[in-house]
Amino acid sequence: MARPSADLPARVTVLGFARSGRALAQALIERGLEVVVVDDKPADEIEGWRDYEERGVRFFLGGREGSDPLRGSDPGKALDDSGWLALSPGVPPSHPLLAAARRRGLAVLSEVEIAWRIAEEETTGENRWIGVTGTNGKSTTTAWIAEILRFDRRPVALAGNIGAPLSGFLADRQPRDFVCELSSFQLETIERFRPDIAVLTNVTPDHLDRYAGLEEYAAAKERIFVNQRGDDFAVVNADDPVASRASTHARRVPFSRRTPVRGGTWCERGRLFSDVRGARREVLAADRLSLPGAHNLENALAALAAAECLDAPPAAIEKGLTGFPGLPHRSEKVAEASGVTWVNDSKGTNVDATAKSLEGRAPKSVLLILGGRDKHGDFAKLAGPVAHAARIILTIGEAARVIEEALAGTAPIENRGTMERAVTRAAELARPGDTVLLSPACASFDQYRNFEERGAHFAALARAASSRKAEDGRRKAEP
Repeated sequence: MARPSADLPARVTVLGFARSGRALAQALIERGLEVVVVDDKPADEIEGWRDYEERGVRFFLGGREGSDPLRGSDPGKALDDSGWLALSPGVPPSHPLLAAARRRGLAVLSEVEIAWRIAEEETTGENRWIGVTGTNGKSTTTAWIAEILRFDRRPVALAGNIGAPLSGFLADRQPRDFVCELSSFQLETIERFRPDIAVLTNVTPDHLDRYAGLEEYAAAKERIFVNQRGDDFAVVNADDPVASRASTHARRVPFSRRTPVRGGTWCERGRLFSDVRGARREVLAADRLSLPGAHNLENALAALAAAECLDAPPAAIEKGLTGFPGLPHRSEKVAEASGVTWVNDSKGTNVDATAKSLEGRAPKSVLLILGGRDKHGDFAKLAGPVAHAARIILTIGEAARVIEEALAGTAPIENRGTMERAVTRAAELARPGDTVLLSPACASFDQYRNFEERGAHFAALARAASSRKAEDGRRKAEP
């Protein structure tokens, strides 16, 4: 890959000062740039901003710089003399600063785009770039690829939407494999970013509170392929009707858990196969994968395809596929007592993710906790999986009424309002052989800062409930 020029301007305005915005500001300061930061939160909600101000960063916080309002007058004031507006992933497209930047003709770029340019220009050798996007499974797939590459004893940076901003890796200029999870929000504002391997896990309705429809959302996801060339690789889910049609100039590498696919990876008669490298080979038995479930079989096949494109040794692939411990908040067993299993799938923030989490469960064995902030998903699509697997639905949060209307008649439904009340009720109803499953099919922002906080709260409540249940069992068993 030819090295792109970073073309850094003298001043950059950074919109959003959470993890990625903070990491980018740090990287830009270290390269001698002037930095302006805009964040709609008030100063007392942003930790450590004074330290950056002392280093010359100019701040507009909570809509104000000193006594000058940012909103209500010209929101473009924070853009004066800046060459770029850099976006944090969670910034809505309706933010007035975006419109102001475009009126001025400024480039609006994601943190990933800017960090990629810097890394490609400054690294002392050649990096390899793996980008992963999709509606579901992208975090697990990203981390699984990184795990395989680590077994190949390669220096690996696991970055992007998975929690570690790409900008945070720029101090080390040694070449490495960058494995990046990319959200549709980040991909909206890439310009030159070009992964050697781009993975699209699947595309199902999500974030329809932001996008006009599935077509617009899918187009944002497919931007991961936009700069690829013929010697790059596009790993796509052959079983997904949207992802499988994605346009790319790269070599297409399909994966499928249902049928053999030429030039890709697949599952056949309970075994994983690959002919990415031009010759069919059996990789391993599917029951040896470290993570169970049909959705994780898809994730494993995507990770296998990416690893094959990178010529990872078979031994490293096998160790990675069988040894990867998984990520928190993704179908994570957090407690078990008295025959009841508690599973935290807080990352199940859309309907398709929840449907996959229910797949393969025993009939009427699940006490399902649903709800949160509605992302305009079609909850009626859960009717079949819920009718099969759920014994009761316990709803929480803002979307409770919408869920109740969509799933009426599939299983008994109780609106419990909060996680505490839902877990308490689940503990009362659960019987040996049951699973209490948090897979909300909703965003967390009505009651929590993020899905991690929601999952951690559920896990703590589940462990406490399990401990009480186990203690009650011991007392009853005492003579």
